[in-house]
Amino acid sequence: MAAGTSEGQNSKGKTMSRLTVLLVMAAASGAVAEDFADMRGANYVPSYARNDVQLWMDYDPAVIDRELGYAARLKLNTVRVFLQFAVYERDPALFLQRFENFLSLCEKHQIRMMPVVFDSCFGEFPDLVNYKDKNWMANPGQNRLGREHWPKLEHYVRDVVGGHRDDRRIVMWDVMNEPTCTSFNKPEDKELIWTFLRHFLDYVKQVDPNHPLTVGVEHSSLIPQVLDKIDVLATHNYRTDLREDLRAVKALAQPHGKAVIINEVAGRPKQPYSYVMPILAEEKVGWCFWELMIGRTQFSQGTAPYQGVIYPDGTCYDAAEVMHIVYPGQAGLEPRKVAAELGLPQTGPSKIPNTDRIFQYSDGWTLWTGSGPWPGTLRYNNSAGGWVDVDFEGTAVHLVHKVGPDCGLAQVFIDGKPATAQHGGQLKADARGDTFLDTYGSAVDWNRRTTVARGLPPGKHKLTIVVTGDKDYWSSDCYVQIVGVDVEYSE
Repeated sequence: MAAGTSEGQNSKGKTMSRLTVLLVMAAASGAVAEDFADMRGANYVPSYARNDVQLWMDYDPAVIDRELGYAARLKLNTVRVFLQFAVYERDPALFLQRFENFLSLCEKHQIRMMPVVFDSCFGEFPDLVNYKDKNWMANPGQNRLGREHWPKLEHYVRDVVGGHRDDRRIVMWDVMNEPTCTSFNKPEDKELIWTFLRHFLDYVKQVDPNHPLTVGVEHSSLIPQVLDKIDVLATHNYRTDLREDLRAVKALAQPHGKAVIINEVAGRPKQPYSYVMPILAEEKVGWCFWELMIGRTQFSQGTAPYQGVIYPDGTCYDAAEVMHIVYPGQAGLEPRKVAAELGLPQTGPSKIPNTDRIFQYSDGWTLWTGSGPWPGTLRYNNSAGGWVDVDFEGTAVHLVHKVGPDCGLAQVFIDGKPATAQHGGQLKADARGDTFLDTYGSAVDWNRRTTVARGLPPGKHKLTIVVTGDKDYWSSDCYVQIVGVDVEYSE
């Protein structure tokens, strides 16, 4: 077991320094009010865990220690971590020992924890037998929200929350995650959830009057259900109305003098980090994105995962995402170099969707949304002269485009010159030296990858695609349909 990872350390946060705390005693409730605008966090499920049950059943401090190190390299100061009553109930002493160890590892990396006490999301009941093969599970589960279960759950709260009432390693308690984002949708089910939650908001405050309380709701419209019992308003947003939503929550919080955070945000392709992080910085709202690791959860699976930033080996999915997290809104940075300097290098190509700001379109391009293209969108145009410029930094670029029965011809340029085989790509020049990409195909391929150039000098380059308005004999139209680009970088 690595140094500093043994279970059972107990330092109670005497050396915390990362998240600056503005201590103001709230006279009405005794809660500690903090300025959370500088919260920079991630939802953290260790890469070995498929779900919240496995996190605690198969607790691995060495993995957690290593991955909290990745969080520190991202300049994060907070992790949101899901607790699980069912695992506590099985062996309270062991669960509390592991929770204490987790907190000590957070302190080692100068990170504070936002523990999630209960969780209603999805509704799957906890399973301590087949947990290794299950997706996310609720805590404690809809079948244990009734009053007859409250005494046992109150004991859990006294041990976990009350036992850390003076612990500065904890930034706040998220009393329940996404209360009504569950498969139990009947009115009586919802009423049971809200009754349970309101009771335990009171009870958590009773056993720990020192830490702020929040509820990470799945939609900001639900905040009024608990507004009178929380100290911090927390919302989740995976949509394209992020700025408007945050401003609405801030307007709701302002008359009550309460802080606002967003403790779930960012999901490909609708919410890329290039969109999310500048907004959060400009709105001065503390945040925890979902999620730090590309591991075993249902959210980080596949070659183009919905969420997750860092692989277990410490490499990143996309250097541009790392750059946007650490330096939101800053121009003139080279993503691969930034990620490498942070110790989170990218080893594969950057997959950049057609909606990214590096794409500049002429008039005439239409955005299409649907299944097929890997980002869920593409841009199409069949008017001669329509163009798109892609400004990228790298040594190789691959165009990802649709091939199909209605697709036509495009000209392709690198740095203003026809992209020919001498650039290391797949395209060949005609007798005049021009290069054409024929995107016709008798069957549809939404994500055809055509290598345009390899071996480019390191630095900035421009890829240009021009619609010719022409097609080959078999095509029914002359559409050029752009999905994205893959960019590689090597010294």
